Amino acid sequence: MTEQQDPPQDQKPSRPFFATWKNIRAAQPAWDSYDMTRDGFRPMPGLYLAGRRPNWWGAGATPEDLHKLAKSSGIPVSWVPPARVLRLLLDAGDHDARLRVLVDHEDEIRALCEEMAAYCDDEWLGDAPEMAAKIVAAWRDGHPEAAACMALLAVEELAHQVSRVDRSKKHKGLQGAAEAIVSNDDWFPQGQTALSPLFPLYTQYWADKGHDVPEQLSRHALVHSISLGHLSQGHAIVAIMLMVSLLRELQERCDEIRDDMHATDPEAD
Repeated sequence: MTEQQDPPQDQKPSRPFFATWKNIRAAQPAWDSYDMTRDGFRPMPGLYLAGRRPNWWGAGATPEDLHKLAKSSGIPVSWVPPARVLRLLLDAGDHDARLRVLVDHEDEIRALCEEMAAYCDDEWLGDAPEMAAKIVAAWRDGHPEAAACMALLAVEELAHQVSRVDRSKKHKGLQGAAEAIVSNDDWFPQGQTALSPLFPLYTQYWADKGHDVPEQLSRHALVHSISLGHLSQGHAIVAIMLMVSLLRELQERCDEIRDDMHATDPEAD
């Protein structure tokens, strides 16, 4: 048996690497430039989720890009849709082209929506997860318009919870919360992007005043005047995605609160 030798004195033992926020922020520009359709598949960095949503990985887009897309089109970008679809939406020339992207990739989008909705099971969410499951089931069974109407009912409640806007401020308050600008220099830009699609959703519209029907999905266009033309297949997908996006955002907050509770009291429920 050979005698085990001590390591050379000039070699320091390896120590675990702990990333700082400075390290993470320095890496973010490279993360945001990665486009899987151009650069091929890469595994997600372990620290990516510190400041980004998982469906952004591979979209080749910054938080500013995604916020602008959501705020101008009303299409959710947080948690859903998949990165490849986000890239196509960013490249689309106008709103009609974006809706065609959603319709063309409906199965892929629905699969991710089902995954995100199934993850939401915290008791603090009340009946919202069960309603989300019914909405996705109706969509899967070929009833996207009916699913969208149910989804918009859920969005109204979820939007107030995510935004923390007092209910007395109603739709103007929700639109105001969605108006906030997202900067790539923000520490946690992903939170605001969940609210960004609410800006066009609550654009003022009155049919009896001769207003033109908004181009983007409008809650008021469906409530103030039944418009099946406005509730197209693409807009139905937008409504369901928005419900799933807001619900998943609330689940994330529940997870964070419970993690903090267990950190201070391991026996906390």
